[in-house]
Amino acid sequence: MDTPAEYFDQAYWEREIAEAIETSDPSLSNRRITLVHYRLSQVLHAVTGTDAGANFHTWAVWGSRKAGVTIRQEDLNEALRNATVVAGIVGLIVGLAASWLSIAFWLTSLPWILVLPSALLGMFCGALTGRWIAVYSRREASRLILEGNRIVLEDIGKQTARFVAMFHDKSEADPNSLEVFLAELRTGDTASGGQDLLRQAFTNYYTARYAPDIKQKHEAAYFANCLAVLHEHIRLEPYIKRSMPFIIRKCATKRLMQFDIGQVKLRVSEEVPTLAGVAFPESLHSLSSRELSNFLDGANGWGGNLVTAPARDWTNIRERMRYIVQLFRVMHLDQSVFAEPYTSDPE
Repeated sequence: MDTPAEYFDQAYWEREIAEAIETSDPSLSNRRITLVHYRLSQVLHAVTGTDAGANFHTWAVWGSRKAGVTIRQEDLNEALRNATVVAGIVGLIVGLAASWLSIAFWLTSLPWILVLPSALLGMFCGALTGRWIAVYSRREASRLILEGNRIVLEDIGKQTARFVAMFHDKSEADPNSLEVFLAELRTGDTASGGQDLLRQAFTNYYTARYAPDIKQKHEAAYFANCLAVLHEHIRLEPYIKRSMPFIIRKCATKRLMQFDIGQVKLRVSEEVPTLAGVAFPESLHSLSSRELSNFLDGANGWGGNLVTAPARDWTNIRERMRYIVQLFRVMHLDQSVFAEPYTSDPE
């Protein structure tokens, strides 16, 4: 497919991004954000090379699509069921224990026949509490996840727009233009409001754009994706933690954190699957980039060489990143990643 000319116009993307994030209807806003990511993925793919593999926006399509499930409260019924059952069981156990301790140590005259009603009362109260927590947390999660959804598109999407506008028509490497591009990104770490990770990410997209061989192109694109998503997850850390109350984090990670990549269905609580029995694409199997190897497997690396990477608590950034870098590496060239997220445009 030929890339529309307006896709290389920075002003066009600024209008598209503004419309998506300023749409008042949460569901429609999320849908528009997802589609902007999809089109940004296409144009960045055209600039870095159609053989470069997935880019940040290719993956952001599926993250945004999954966010829509919570924004639209489509996971509320399952959350209610899980929270009611788990909290009810806890209440039953607490009720039994409290009754037994009362009889054994304090109120020895309390009839044993009251133990069962006490336990059932504990189960009932626990179930109601669990249900209330689920309703509140899903409503709050919807608000927080939409806010995070908008932050990611505005933060990274605008930089992608600048990048494709600057480099789409430069057939040969232009270090001076790269310096001009990077100069507009704030120095400093992400947690302090800096954009050093994005500076590294777009430097690697630049490398992918002009790489002389396919292995270097794939490694640079994959590394850029990892750096961009790390920047995103550091920024979204408070939103992710607040959207998953401590009491339900492990349960929510196991029960609710499931998503699609095209036709591939995944759960973060399970191992990242191999494709056709192959752990990684051949170009990403053994890495030649020392910087990328250190990012993954250095002293503070993100565990890129792990064969399995299930997450137990999605609010733990190391568990999130360990899963994500593995997933990005396994599916970097898989066609499922490039599928359209919806079958029709938003109204």
